[in-house]
Amino acid sequence: MARVSQGAARSLRPDVRGDQIHWLEAGQSEACDRYLAIMEMLRIALNRGLCLGLEEYESHFAFYAPGASYLRHRDQFRHDDSRTVSVIVYLNADWLPEHGGALRLHPEGLAMRDISPVGSRIAVFLSADMLHEVLPATRDRLSLTGWFRRRA
Repeated sequence: MARVSQGAARSLRPDVRGDQIHWLEAGQSEACDRYLAIMEMLRIALNRGLCLGLEEYESHFAFYAPGASYLRHRDQFRHDDSRTVSVIVYLNADWLPEHGGALRLHPEGLAMRDISPVGSRIAVFLSADMLHEVLPATRDRLSLTGWFRRRA
């Protein structure tokens, strides 16, 4: 089970977050290294196009069993603003709308928007600005979730 918060407040909260995670590290597998290389190219492109000062990337596999969810949150910690851009890559083959599991975005001042976790789809948003949640699904839901970070 994944934890919420950081430091002394870090805890297991299955009522808030129901996914299981496994952090990625360079050298774990050829596929992992290829994925991290692609994210490095995206980091460079984001810095060139948007001057964000992104320096590194952290990522994990996220597994949501049927019924698991993640309540509304932002990806940037309260006392650490280094997470700048959130990236989610979906790994769910043959996903149908009736399977649920959408990423629900709550953009400030706009109507909420659901993004179905269809395999090969990617969602990218500013970590501090986008309130979002993961809705329960009726089948296993898999993704690679990561954050481009700048120096804190």
